[in-house]
Amino acid sequence: MGGFKYYKTYEKAALADGGTYEDTWRADENLKIKRVHVIEKGGTVLRKSTLYLKVKERVHTHAVVPCNVLGEDMSKSPVLDFALNDGETLAFTLKNGEGASKDFFITFEAWEP
Repeated sequence: MGGFKYYKTYEKAALADGGTYEDTWRADENLKIKRVHVIEKGGTVLRKSTLYLKVKERVHTHAVVPCNVLGEDMSKSPVLDFALNDGETLAFTLKNGEGASKDFFITFEAWEP
């Protein structure tokens, strides 16, 4: 595997309880996504929120994964190592299940393939 390239971060403020945030990222080069970090900006441990993630038609969460499984930092996040190739679109949906409005970061750790 190649070296680290950059972090790609999405922010969502004031996501209501039960609300969802959807977004996409279209790659302009070949990448390997090593880890995904989901962070609540106020420091709350995410116990009930979920993430859905796919690249093209390759679903990586079957159907969703609890955000605490992905972890908020490198010491807790599992290595995923999935390809995001030039021209492909990564799509994700974050669902807030924490019981109150929350502010989130979703950070993708991009590496050379």
